[in-house]
Amino acid sequence: MSNDCEWRFKASSINKSQMFKVREFNDKHTCPLKNKVYEQRQASSSLIGGMIRSELTNHKRKYTPKDIIDDVKSDLGVDVSYMLAWRAKEKAINFLRGEQADSYNKLLGYLYTMDMTYPGSHIRMVKSPKYEFMYVYISLYAFIKGFDHCIPIVIVDGSHLKSYYTGTFISTNTLDGAGHILPPAYGVIDSENDAAWPWFFEQFKEAYGERENMCIVSDKSESIIKSVSRVYPAVPYFTCIWHLWNNVYKKFKKSHSKLSEIYFSMAKAYTHAEFDGLMEKVEKVDIRVKEYLELAGYKKWARLYAPVNRG
Repeated sequence: MSNDCEWRFKASSINKSQMFKVREFNDKHTCPLKNKVYEQRQASSSLIGGMIRSELTNHKRKYTPKDIIDDVKSDLGVDVSYMLAWRAKEKAINFLRGEQADSYNKLLGYLYTMDMTYPGSHIRMVKSPKYEFMYVYISLYAFIKGFDHCIPIVIVDGSHLKSYYTGTFISTNTLDGAGHILPPAYGVIDSENDAAWPWFFEQFKEAYGERENMCIVSDKSESIIKSVSRVYPAVPYFTCIWHLWNNVYKKFKKSHSKLSEIYFSMAKAYTHAEFDGLMEKVEKVDIRVKEYLELAGYKKWARLYAPVNRG
């Protein structure tokens, strides 16, 4: 407050006890708003996060912590650190996305709605007698039968669950003729192992079946490869070019920046001359990368050598 402000509050204790008596009180402020608020106010990440939520609803706009710092200074007259602005942005994004726990708690209601809306859906929740964890499996069978024009590429992936949950979220995805991603099935398993993946593929095959020119794409997980060969022995397996390149990055970090563009051009090459020319460039940069890609098998990741006509 300014020295000339008329606001006053005076009190004194009664007989040196914890009780006090108000002697004078004037709640009228005459000092400028800046003196009353700005210098005393502390902007928390939660407060700032609430202020900037509307700025983050447009995913095309790049709204950086520096922008947040400038806006808070302009709106509140408060200086905040880069870390505080970053945390505020994280809280605002989490609020807009919703909490994981809220989504997980709605799962049973979602399953019930699916079953009532699409009676043909293949929905299972199984408690494995051998392992102490819950399998959750959903296959949109009614949708699958209606999308026979889907490209028969099945992409398989897994992601470890965090926070309140244990286990691994696994899924299969495919594409329709317009390029829209469709998730025929997904589930929650204890971990990506030689028991869980066969179980998942058996459930998936019951709903999805085996289709002409079908192929399965994933990372180089040994459990997935073994499970595919067991459940889908006639279906070819391919390595995801993004996962394969991530392996190259981890193994040969110094060569990564020089070879990234060359590698993806090789994966999509149409002619032997183009492919061989690009591979010569790889060899000149790092022959170990060439040997690694050869060991992975060209027909597993390069379009030119793939035995099925797929992009």
